[in-house]
Amino acid sequence: MASKIEIKDVKDPNEIKKFEDIQFKVWGGGVVPSHLIVAVKEVGGVVKGAYVDRELVGFVYGFIGKYKGRYCVYSHQLAVLPQYQNLGIGEKLKLEQMRWSRDNGYDLIIWTFDPARSKNAWLNIGKLGVVTNTYLVEHYGEMEDELNRGVPSDRFMVEWWIKSPWIEERPRYRYDKDLKFEYGIALSLIKDDVKISPSEVRHLEDEYIAIEIPIDFDNLGQDTQRLKRIWKLRMREAFQHYFSRGYTIVHFVRNQYMDRGIYILKRGFDPYDKFTW
Repeated sequence: MASKIEIKDVKDPNEIKKFEDIQFKVWGGGVVPSHLIVAVKEVGGVVKGAYVDRELVGFVYGFIGKYKGRYCVYSHQLAVLPQYQNLGIGEKLKLEQMRWSRDNGYDLIIWTFDPARSKNAWLNIGKLGVVTNTYLVEHYGEMEDELNRGVPSDRFMVEWWIKSPWIEERPRYRYDKDLKFEYGIALSLIKDDVKISPSEVRHLEDEYIAIEIPIDFDNLGQDTQRLKRIWKLRMREAFQHYFSRGYTIVHFVRNQYMDRGIYILKRGFDPYDKFTW
């Protein structure tokens, strides 16, 4: 019999304490203490847990903030235990967060994620429909958890316009072969027998721009740690260049051979104006 997945409010502080263990198992460090998450809940934030057969396997939480002059929900963390990933639980948690935010009068949810992580890019951009034109350099400073140690903590700040036409009516693409428009490749992935490297950044003027990243950022071949730093700095150069020239990330797809992810940037995009899509 298939397991039952439930998303529900987490109110018991002893249950919230379990968030710490989930964080450690997902990131290997950098654990936010549960008492802070309890405080978020007490002052009107959103704290949701994911349960499989009544066992807590993931969570999302956020609080109210102000961004670009408007009140919004800031979604600080989402985590799902490794053995329960790829079951759609992260998407279910975010959709429940969307429902809560709409019911409480908010039209914008924001959060950060690592541009190098293709799994997060696919969930956030490909599935949920977030967009971004904001690049944060060394957002968390030096980090000591296993995933982030020794590389720049650059992040996107993404915007989820949950009441916009874009969320319901946007074109959806899974692979590069499905795209219905032409685009220039500003940063490409170079793969040989021993490593996966980035190209130089190309300065283009196309309406749509593609920036390629590795599917698996933790396995880049020989001297992966050095290559991770090179990739991060090259991505920083590319995204800062195009964001400063009016481009917004609107899609994330995989190439048909599944060895790279591709960010698609559009110039002059507005989630409320279909003529800019």
